[in-house]
Amino acid sequence: MITAKRPRQEKAAMRREEILSVGLRLFSERGYHATSIRTIARTAGITEGLIYHYFESKEDLLKEIVERSNRENKIEILEIPDGLPIYDALKLIGYSFFERLSRSKEIFRLMIGESHLFEKEGKIFFPKMIYENGMKNMGKFLKKRMGTGELKKRDPVLAARQFMGSLVSFFIFQEILSGKRVVNVEPGKFLDLSIKIFLKGMSKA
Repeated sequence: MITAKRPRQEKAAMRREEILSVGLRLFSERGYHATSIRTIARTAGITEGLIYHYFESKEDLLKEIVERSNRENKIEILEIPDGLPIYDALKLIGYSFFERLSRSKEIFRLMIGESHLFEKEGKIFFPKMIYENGMKNMGKFLKKRMGTGELKKRDPVLAARQFMGSLVSFFIFQEILSGKRVVNVEPGKFLDLSIKIFLKGMSKA
C-alpha cells in the first residue's frame, strides 16, 4: 500500500511544480491580471479544476510562486567560515547572490511589472521575503563581524540593505531592463568596486 501511494504522491508533487513553473512564466511574460487560470491550464495541458485542486485561487498560486522562489534562493550567509577575511566573505556572498538573481529573472520581472499587487494592505509577502531572506540574514552576518572588530558598529540591517541593494539595482538594470545593451559591465568588476566602497565606510582599519 505504501509503495502504491508513493508514485501518486510523486506525480502530484510534479504536477504542482509544473503549475507553479507555468504560472510564473505566464505571469512574468503577460502580467498577473492578463493571465487567467484557464490560460495557465491550457498551457500546462491540464484542466482548470486540477489547478484549483492544488491552489484555492490565482492569488494563492501567486503567493506560492513567491514563497517557492524564497525557498530556492535563500542564501546561507551564516555558513561562511569565521576566519575568512571580510573582503573575501563579501565577495563570496556577492557572487552567490548574483548567481541566485540570474536564476530569478522571471520573478523579478513579475515583481517590477506587478509591484502594485504587493502594496495592498496585508499582502506583503514579497517585501517580507526580501527582508527575511536578504537584509535580515545579511544583517546577522554583518553584526557578527562587527562583534569581532572587523567593521564599525552601525545598524547591521541598514548596512545590509545598502550593500545588497546596490547588487539588486545592478542586476535589475543590466538584466531586467536590458541595460547591458547600453553599457555591459562585468558583474565581478561591479562587485569588487561595491565591496571596496562599502568597506571604506564600514572598516575600522
